[in-house]
Amino acid sequence: MRAVDILINGVENPAPVYLLKGADGYVRREVVRTLQDTVPADARDFCLEEYGDDDDITSVIASLSTVSMFGGKKVVYLRRQKDLSERDKDMLEAYVSDPADTAVLMIDDKSTNYLRIASKCEVVDCGVLTEKEVKSYIGFLLRESGAAIKDGALSLLYSYCAGDLGRIVGETRKLTSYADVGHEITENDVEQLVAADVDYKLYEMASAFTDGNAEKGLSVLANFRAKGEPAVKLLYNVTSTYRKVFHMAISDLPDEQEAKALDMSVKAVQFNRRMIAKHKTQISGYIVKLKALVEYLYELEYKFKSGAISDESALNMAVAKILTVSKR
Repeated sequence: MRAVDILINGVENPAPVYLLKGADGYVRREVVRTLQDTVPADARDFCLEEYGDDDDITSVIASLSTVSMFGGKKVVYLRRQKDLSERDKDMLEAYVSDPADTAVLMIDDKSTNYLRIASKCEVVDCGVLTEKEVKSYIGFLLRESGAAIKDGALSLLYSYCAGDLGRIVGETRKLTSYADVGHEITENDVEQLVAADVDYKLYEMASAFTDGNAEKGLSVLANFRAKGEPAVKLLYNVTSTYRKVFHMAISDLPDEQEAKALDMSVKAVQFNRRMIAKHKTQISGYIVKLKALVEYLYELEYKFKSGAISDESALNMAVAKILTVSKR
């Protein structure tokens, strides 16, 4: 089961045991909160329990097997990451083979402790959501608040936040607070209210150009110019952006190591690699074209620094060359 299914649809009849896999901390926390919300508010002090590394598995099993005096189901969250003894594993396996019908057990699966019981649990993938899943979830949150968002605005929001769901949700709340009930959030709303790092806007521009959307790419560039960014700085930033995109396209490093190598966030690396994967399927010889573009941009930088051409000419020539990458 994908986490987004729980986040959007909620949980009417919880499974007896959930195994939470995946590395996205925000997604995991929201899944836990959703399952904990199945307990009525007036019973949560007594029916919600959490156990960690210092707690004994015997205590966890005993709690799960004890009926709540308030009726309904307990929700127990096991966050233990330390290695379990074989005895502990046997106890857990015995429990999940015949779980209590008065409790819900959530297990934070970040180790090899739970391999034996995975097939007997409802496994929830709490990994990074796809772009489609993020957009579905944000659309759901906005409908719940009485607002809506245009497709273009949603794509812009996703781009500005580099696919980071926690940040997207935060920015969505900000957008919603400025919108009247029934208001449809536009690209202009996102442009005005969402703080996007320069890097993310440059990646947005690069993606737009590569998608063949010259109008959008040029619009991003024009916004930089309108804010007083000099041509020489933009040329440097554009060259740096495409150098990083090319590095991500040919590198076999895991996302975390790639982020350190390029001084980027892991989310930004993941976002760009999804973009690269899409362009590889859409554009013939994409990597070769990308390599040629990076070499050309370095050549333009050299020509500008040596005084052969002006910074304005170099920037215009760079944009003209970038547009050729989108040719199918």
